[in-house]
Amino acid sequence: MKKSVKISLTVITLAIAAFLVVGISYNCVHAKSYKRAVTKIAGTKNYAVYHHVLKGGPAGKFTSTKYFKHGQIQSKKYATTKKGKYWYIIVDGRNVGWVNQNFFARNKISLAANVSLVRNSYYSFPTRDAINYATDSKGTEIDPQKVHVSESSINSSVPGTSKVKYSYGKAEAANTVTVRADEKEGISSADKFAMKAPKEVSTWKGSSKSASRHWNAAHDFGPETSSNTFKAKGLTLRTRLFQPRFVSLQYGQAADKMGQVGVVPEGITVKDNIFTVSMFYDGNDQHGHLVSYNLNHIKSKYAAQNLLALKWSTFKDYASHIRVSPYIKLGHGQSISSTGKYIYVLANNDKFKNSSASEEIMRIRKSDMKMDKIWTFKIWNKDAANQRYIHNATFANDHTMYALFHNGGNGRYEYWKVTRNGDTWTPTEIGATQTNFISNGSPVQGFTYDANHNQFYIAFNDYIFRVAENGSYKSRSHLKVRREIEGLSVSGSKLYVEFTKRPELTVGKTK
Repeated sequence: MKKSVKISLTVITLAIAAFLVVGISYNCVHAKSYKRAVTKIAGTKNYAVYHHVLKGGPAGKFTSTKYFKHGQIQSKKYATTKKGKYWYIIVDGRNVGWVNQNFFARNKISLAANVSLVRNSYYSFPTRDAINYATDSKGTEIDPQKVHVSESSINSSVPGTSKVKYSYGKAEAANTVTVRADEKEGISSADKFAMKAPKEVSTWKGSSKSASRHWNAAHDFGPETSSNTFKAKGLTLRTRLFQPRFVSLQYGQAADKMGQVGVVPEGITVKDNIFTVSMFYDGNDQHGHLVSYNLNHIKSKYAAQNLLALKWSTFKDYASHIRVSPYIKLGHGQSISSTGKYIYVLANNDKFKNSSASEEIMRIRKSDMKMDKIWTFKIWNKDAANQRYIHNATFANDHTMYALFHNGGNGRYEYWKVTRNGDTWTPTEIGATQTNFISNGSPVQGFTYDANHNQFYIAFNDYIFRVAENGSYKSRSHLKVRREIEGLSVSGSKLYVEFTKRPELTVGKTK
C-alpha cells in the first residue's frame, strides 16, 4: 500500500508540473521591441495600467493612466493579446507598465484651429507650424514634416481666408488661415526720447563659465543636495526648484528630438504658482517642449531632479502635476509668458538680426498644453525699411504684450507695448534707453514686466537690469554666478530667475 501511494503521489506531482509548464507556455506572449523609444500621445479617456501581459490579456492591474496622461509618454515594446494590443509605457523617463493601445490618440492630427496673419508682403506662414501632433494607427507621434498639407505656406500679402487640410495615413484635420485686411497694421513711430543710463559693463560671450556643484561628468550630472542663495545689489535669489536633466528617456535611449525632453532650457514663466520652462534637444532647434510644474504640489527643491528614484506613490503624485507639451514650434523659446488659462510663446528666430518678416505668437492651453490659436504681428517704424524684429517679449495679460528691441545701430533699447483688439495687434513705443547695457554684444537672455512697479527686468548672462517703462534706468545687479540666466518672470511681488547647468529656478522679491 505504501508503495502504491508513493507511485500515485509521484504521478500526481508530475501531472501538476506538466500542467504548469503547459500553462506557462500557453500564457507567454511575444513582445515586439524597438531599438529606440517611440513617442506616444495620450487620448482623452483613462485606462488601467498592468504589471504583466499574457496571451489571454493583461494581468496585475495596479494604477490608472489618469496620473500620467499629461506626461511625456514613450515606449520600446508592445504585445498582441486576445484582448488587444498593449504597450509598455515609460512616463517622464520612468518605467510604468502595460496599457491598452486604445489609450492613445490614434490616427489623429491636432492643430491650432485658427491662424490669423498680419498683412505683410515680406512673409509667408509655414502651415506645419500649426501642428500640435500627428499620430499613426498605433498612437505613435509622427514628425510634423511627414504630414501632407494642402498648402505648405500661406502668403500674407493678400487679405482673405484659406482652409488648409492636413493628412497622414487615415488621420485628417483642417484649420483656417486668415490674412487680415489692414495693410497699415503694425506700422508705428519710434519717437520716444532715449533716457540716459550709466556706463556699459562687460560680460562673457558664449555659454556659461560655471555650473552647479554636481553638473559635471565627475558627478555623472547627478542631483544637487544643497540650495543656493545668490546676492547682489538690491536683489537676493534663493533656490525654489532644481529640475530634472531630462523629463524623458535620456541620450541614446530616446535620441529623436520628439521624444527627448531636455537638456537645454531657454525661457520661463510663472503664474499662479504654475512654473513653465521651454526645453530643447539642442539650442539651435526651433521645435521643442514646454514643461509645467505645479509648485503647489511639488514643494521639495530637490526631489524632482531624479524622478526615477522617487517612491512610487511620490512619483505618481509628481507625474500628475508635471505637464509636457507635444513637440511644437517654439522658435527660440526664450519669450514665454502665462495668464490664467494660457501660455504665450513668441516663436521668433533668434538668428535674424533684423527682418521685415512677421513674427508668430502661439497661444497654448494650460489644460492640455496644446496650441489653439496663432497670430502674427509686425512692428515697423513708418515703413518696412525700418523694421523692428523682436527677440524678447512678455505678456502682461491676454491682450497686452511688451516687446524689447535692441537698436544696435543707434546703441539703444526700445520698449514697445503691443495691444490686441480682436485679432489686431497695435504697437506703440512707450520708452527707450540710450545704452547697450552690455559693451561686448552679449545678447538679452531674459525679459519680463513688473506691473506692480511699471518696470522691466532685463537679463544678460548673470546681470539683471531694472528699467522703468519709459526707459529710465533704475538699478543693476551682478550676481557673479557665472551661469547663464535662461529666463525671467514676475508673478505678483516675486521675481523668478532660471539658471542653466543645472536648470534651477530661483526666486526673490521685486522692488
